[in-house]
Amino acid sequence: MTDTHSCPLCTERYDDHKDLRVHLEVEHRKSELVSYLVELDAAVTDISSEREPTTVDEERPAPSA
Repeated sequence: MTDTHSCPLCTERYDDHKDLRVHLEVEHRKSELVSYLVELDAAVTDISSEREPTTVDEERPAPSA
């Protein structure tokens, strides 16, 4: 069984992820991709409940590896 890679913006499917990348670069504008990713992030992340505001002098915690 072959894994297929589908375009998140249309119905196109590709057997190779490189072909999907070319499709995204050629068929969809960068601004369209950015808008999609921002909307997707907003849908899966509730920023106000997960993050506490930081002040200018306060250090942010280092990300864990």
